[in-house]
Amino acid sequence: MLWFEPLPWGRWVLVLLVAAIAAYIELGPDPTVDHPFATVAIAPGDVIDSSNTESRSVPADLLEDTELGSIAKRPIMVGDPVLASDVGDVETTVPAGWWVVGVTLPDGAQAGDRVRLVLLDTGTEVEGVVAHPGSDDPFDAADGGVAVPAESSAEVALAAADARLAVLIATG
Repeated sequence: MLWFEPLPWGRWVLVLLVAAIAAYIELGPDPTVDHPFATVAIAPGDVIDSSNTESRSVPADLLEDTELGSIAKRPIMVGDPVLASDVGDVETTVPAGWWVVGVTLPDGAQAGDRVRLVLLDTGTEVEGVVAHPGSDDPFDAADGGVAVPAESSAEVALAAADARLAVLIATG
């Protein structure tokens, strides 16, 4: 019998190898993908392509994939990622024969949202549709546009000009 036992080198190497692989998987770099970001303000109806976007690396599965060549259906600000919800068919939100009146809209208003305009001095309610939500820039005018029936357009415009108008946005 030997005065020493042989060391289990094979087992130690295997344990260290498994520990190294586990540490790399846990602490290693996340996989990334290229995603388009707006380099200029993109208006609804504009084609999303390399002239108005740049690719940036983002973690995989962070944003849904969007393809270049798609059409913007809502405004995309400079520096924002192009989201799947930002592209698709552009819908006309202004019904035929309606007029668009400039009004201050609440935060979160999107083109196509149904609104109820309340004229504060008379209590008259007018149904409308957000035609354009205005700018998200805090230093820009917050005015947007709401489409209203022709018979109510003058009354709504006067109330909006005198700040006698409340805008309610329908949810759901």
